[in-house]
Amino acid sequence: MSRDIRYQIAIDREPDPFLTEEAAEIEVQQSIESATSFRVRFAIDLCNGDLTLVDDERLQPNDPDTEVTIVAIVDGETFCLVHGVITERRVNLTEGGPGSWLEIEGQDRRILMDRVDRRELHQGKASEVVERIVRRDPYGFVPDVTRTEIQFSEEKHALNQAMTDLAFVNQLAGKNGFRFWVSCEATLSPLGQLRITETAHFKPSPSRGQDNDPLAALPTLLSPAEAPELKVNNGDGCSNLTTFQLKANAERPNQTDRIRRVNADDGKVDNTQVNEPTTEPLGEVAPPAQKRTRRLVTAGDAQEARLVNQAALNDAAWSVEAQAETTVHAVGGVIAPHQVVKVAGAGKLTSGDYFVKSVRHSIDPATHKMNIDLLRNALGG
Repeated sequence: MSRDIRYQIAIDREPDPFLTEEAAEIEVQQSIESATSFRVRFAIDLCNGDLTLVDDERLQPNDPDTEVTIVAIVDGETFCLVHGVITERRVNLTEGGPGSWLEIEGQDRRILMDRVDRRELHQGKASEVVERIVRRDPYGFVPDVTRTEIQFSEEKHALNQAMTDLAFVNQLAGKNGFRFWVSCEATLSPLGQLRITETAHFKPSPSRGQDNDPLAALPTLLSPAEAPELKVNNGDGCSNLTTFQLKANAERPNQTDRIRRVNADDGKVDNTQVNEPTTEPLGEVAPPAQKRTRRLVTAGDAQEARLVNQAALNDAAWSVEAQAETTVHAVGGVIAPHQVVKVAGAGKLTSGDYFVKSVRHSIDPATHKMNIDLLRNALGG
């Protein structure tokens, strides 16, 4: 099937056809666990003495930051792969010319949150604190924050920040069983500039049913809306996966021990036992039922202890890991972390829904490959 697949590189939100044409390699690494990173390599023609790219001040870390946006357009639908800043620049000049290149690397704008160490005392709910932080200048992210329940104050367990904003928000996400990430959307204005919307998400991912804020968005599915299945060994010529590998770990913890804690306020003994993960299963066959127990000892009251242990148990539940390789042409869209995709043709236990952990996009003039890491907390379709 013929597809219209195009790419656009923009510098400081201005599309640059020259840089787009000169890009020899583009790599974008997206993950639920870290900032999105990118690498763009440009070939240099030394034989003609052309050092335009080497001398281009935009293609190096600057103050203020140089913003780089990489967009993929598939059959008219725009996917913002990354909107970030340049953090590193490399030049390789080879005698005679062939093999010379300039390469820039960078990360999404979360990196701005990791530049200043702060000492602050916060009050209110963790979700309220995070919403205030992500709106700060120079971040200016649009918040997508799921409500938390514990109220912090100076009198009782105030939230003490002694780290960067990024480290602090990541810490709060871990304690609440949430994830923190920034996504981008790009549209072209009538004047030819890219309009970029960056949304900072602080929420469970994937959706957890009863633990979710009732106003929270539903889980993201593979675009377009009617998501194609990732098919392997289909036998009809319609497979769209090059490779698929899977492993399952049966020794992950599936509950926490009973913990007897004395509440500092009233002296009562609290039970902080957690019996099972609260993440919805992506499959019909549960992991092995044999008891595998662990527990985390934390400061704070019993409510906080239960919250932290539940979050750790939910993370441990992702005991099935898979790796897949495909192309944008084969799938007809771009796959991104935090999406839920369906695998077919891999057997009764292995086929079914998977949570996308990370995607490495490798783009050159010939193809756009996607190496995908997938997670499950159950087996079967």
